[in-house]
Amino acid sequence: MEAKAPNPSLQKKTAARVSAVQCLYKLAMSGDKISSAKQVLILKKQLEGNKEEQKLQVGVGVEPNYKLVEMLLDGVEEWAPKIDSRLEEVLNGEWKRERMSPLLIAILQCSIFEMFFTKDIAPKIVIDEYARLTRSFFADGEVNFVHAALSTLARKYTDRLPPQVTASDA
Repeated sequence: MEAKAPNPSLQKKTAARVSAVQCLYKLAMSGDKISSAKQVLILKKQLEGNKEEQKLQVGVGVEPNYKLVEMLLDGVEEWAPKIDSRLEEVLNGEWKRERMSPLLIAILQCSIFEMFFTKDIAPKIVIDEYARLTRSFFADGEVNFVHAALSTLARKYTDRLPPQVTASDA
């Protein structure tokens, strides 16, 4: 049985999500204020036509969908108060924002923006994409937290995920 060739459009979207998360992380670490358009310009200069740099930065030799990168960066900035409010809802004693990696916060910010403030993307796809992205940087604990946090928010704010089954329901 032959393996299916990867879908280039999907690879570019995944690369865009990785790039947006990395841009947010860099901003959090540096404290700089750089517009999303300028960040995308910098990213293009680094990645355009450079397969090795693409593999290094986004995990595969493809350029990201730059429009999606910019949309994610703009959206996270524009919707920051609502995104942070939803993020706070899923934090608890074990997961406190001040103890979390800026990279993990960037992953959650992008995923919450994409799940709730963009159109035409199913919550399940957002959850799967960002859980997979988290696995690129973190161990199972963080991956499980991202998956659970996004699933909880999706159930609370959308009607597109079934309610969570508890042990008493089974």
